[in-house]
Amino acid sequence: MRGQGGFELPGLFIAIVLFTIIVTLVGYRNIPSQFRGIMGGSIFLRIIGVLAYSFVVFSIYSGAADPVVYFRWGQRFADYFKEFSLEPFFNSDIWRGPALTGTNFVGYPAAFAILLVGESFRGTWLLYSSLCLIGLFFFAKVFFRAYGGIDYKWYLTLVLLYPSLWFWTASISKDTWMIFGVAVFLTGMVSKKRKQSIYVMAFGLLWCYLVRPQVAAILAFSLAGSYFLGSFKKFTFQNVAILVLSVVGALYFLSVVGVNEVTEVTNYATDQRAKSSYGGSQIQLFRGPLAFIFAPVNILLRPFPWEVRSALQVISFFDIYFIWFLALRNRKAVFRAIRMIQKDRLVAFSLIFIILFSVGAGLALSNLGLIARQRIILYPFMFIIIYAYSDKRVMFLAQKKKRRREEKLREIAALQKA
Repeated sequence: MRGQGGFELPGLFIAIVLFTIIVTLVGYRNIPSQFRGIMGGSIFLRIIGVLAYSFVVFSIYSGAADPVVYFRWGQRFADYFKEFSLEPFFNSDIWRGPALTGTNFVGYPAAFAILLVGESFRGTWLLYSSLCLIGLFFFAKVFFRAYGGIDYKWYLTLVLLYPSLWFWTASISKDTWMIFGVAVFLTGMVSKKRKQSIYVMAFGLLWCYLVRPQVAAILAFSLAGSYFLGSFKKFTFQNVAILVLSVVGALYFLSVVGVNEVTEVTNYATDQRAKSSYGGSQIQLFRGPLAFIFAPVNILLRPFPWEVRSALQVISFFDIYFIWFLALRNRKAVFRAIRMIQKDRLVAFSLIFIILFSVGAGLALSNLGLIARQRIILYPFMFIIIYAYSDKRVMFLAQKKKRRREEKLREIAALQKA
């Protein structure tokens, strides 16, 4: 078998068992019983996804992919951990890069997965991908908490079974890690009874910071923006305090990646653009003010039809444009969600996150493959905008409100007769 670790098939079998147990246990706690068939389908798709992804990596790209590098680095760290040595956390000479966080940090969970399943590419990738699937469970849980069960089945089906969400995260990757962290953050933002849990949000931010500080900054700015918009409706000390803390946190996360002033954002983006300019799917990016205008276009609309030149690009094209088809089909719901931006903090957060991430990633990425992979973190938010205020839910709420009004009128009439 091409792309073998030292324990490939046995490791894959162990991973399938562990993956199924872990995901099932978490799923039973977070998914209503009537929808657990969808969860079972998602487990099966993840296994297929790992096999499909490994075929692409080893048979098409001859192993030239980041997950292979992360696996190799995980092997290196695992060798230390087998000797009960914590040197990989403290010895910068064996780090992959200048810092403990960022790219280097991905090696630690990779090493942990290797210790559990053995030196198996596919086994390690499958076990690691459970982070993403659990994160998507949390996204669906947040949707249910915020908007009830009217369109929960649609939302759950899309986030668990959407092809790019299980294909691009079927390996050791930063995107897999980030989806879990963002989802945890959201469960703190929309906790039980739609209250907030500062501790859970802080944990989600820390989780994201360890691998992509810039995304942690976008999360914090999005939180600040949603509280700022909400403060017009309800000006409280808590709203203002969270807004200020979010801005301070976001600025700190940006400083970690070398952005200390607003003017340095473009410099950072240019540096990242140079790092992403490889392979055969590079795109030409604008410079100056036009770069900020076309950045979200690159993330949310590319590849354009005339840019499609390979099977993966065909898939990428249909991947993003199917979501736009859903948005167009449910355009009334989308417009309702946008109008609720000052009243619904989750919608406000989702819209701001989509905008900020699209601009930031659009400025930094000049490779269609990287764009297709990294934008998947936006999809759960886009599905929230599409289904939060669907026609079905609005009609249900209107009927519920009408019944309450009628019951109140009957109560008043009964009192008048007494």
